[in-house]
Amino acid sequence: MAEAASLPAAIQEIKDRGKLTWGVKFDQPLMGLRNPASGEIEGFDAEMGRLVALRIFGSDDPSKLEFVETISANREQYLNSGKIDMLAATYTISDVRKEIVDFAGPYFEAGQDILTKKDDTSISGLSDLSGKKVCVTVGSNSLTNLQELNPEADISAPLKAYADCALAVRNGTYDALSTDNVILLGYLSNSPDAFRVVGDPFTSEPYGIAFAHGSPELRSFVNETLELARENGDWVKAYAKTIGEADPDVPTQPAVAPY
Repeated sequence: MAEAASLPAAIQEIKDRGKLTWGVKFDQPLMGLRNPASGEIEGFDAEMGRLVALRIFGSDDPSKLEFVETISANREQYLNSGKIDMLAATYTISDVRKEIVDFAGPYFEAGQDILTKKDDTSISGLSDLSGKKVCVTVGSNSLTNLQELNPEADISAPLKAYADCALAVRNGTYDALSTDNVILLGYLSNSPDAFRVVGDPFTSEPYGIAFAHGSPELRSFVNETLELARENGDWVKAYAKTIGEADPDVPTQPAVAPY
């Protein structure tokens, strides 16, 4: 990704500051994860931050990009308070959310699915969650989806982080974890002997890179960056080194949908 020849004022402000602050989750294998050995932030969402920083600064100097842990419950707060400039944190674009924050993208298309213990054969689809204790996270689209699509699923005790949900399924506190398939794939790839993913997605989840509400210059710049990543192969490279380690079948990069 080459440095942009000229920058809009909102991006120039970030460049003059000398650092892009990028919100990402730290507990999602393949998407956003702090490597316990190196301390590095890894995953596809983190790679999107690196691509944007590279286009702003023309350098892959890690001091130019600060990753800030951002969970489902505080994404909008962090953006609109200025704590972070942008985020990629498995954040689905929706009309409701467009009233609160701005989006570029989508940069990835996921679908909500179900993770259970490997030896649990009682759940094979959405309808089987009726009467089951299902772990979702506070502030997530997954929680809202289940309320609408299977109100008989017990989602009365959401947790703050997906890592907590995975552990709770593993120890039997919950029957299942339901969220986007790419997130579940990360936990499955880390613990293939413990978990099973149903493999029957029941929603469409277009992930967006988000900004504070009313940020048209940031939105346009990042949309252009995503288009360039399509043209020069950077998106495919980012996929191959992250999600591709668990699922080598590279999907089509979704078309940017500016608004």
